Amino acid sequence: MPNDFSFQEGDHFRWERFISAEDVRRFAEVVGDLNPIHLDAEFAEKSFFKKRIVHGAFLGGLISKVLGMDFPGQGTVYISQNSVFKRPVYVDTKVIVEVKVTQVLAEKRRLILDTSILNENNEVCLTGSATIWLPE
Repeated sequence: MPNDFSFQEGDHFRWERFISAEDVRRFAEVVGDLNPIHLDAEFAEKSFFKKRIVHGAFLGGLISKVLGMDFPGQGTVYISQNSVFKRPVYVDTKVIVEVKVTQVLAEKRRLILDTSILNENNEVCLTGSATIWLPE
């Protein structure tokens, strides 16, 4: 993470990840959300979604991973996040996480970023914004 705080509006980062059934099962067990819409194919088949879906909080965690490990990177402090779910992300699919700087508050060492998650068909599944702080 640069100490010179050289970020500009429009700076962006993109990361892809495959979300497996095992990933979803492990997440469900860790957080205790064992809703069958995420874990039970027969249950999901009878639901509105027709297939198992990934937890929304799992998707939020992927945004956190990007901000804290990739862009801007280690040392980033996540201040806020809002998210709107546009369509489901299904288990055993690839997602694309995108973040883009929309505002630079250099005097406070903060960035405001647009955040989004797309499915493997490049359809937007989640949109939102995040505020982060980069301590010196």
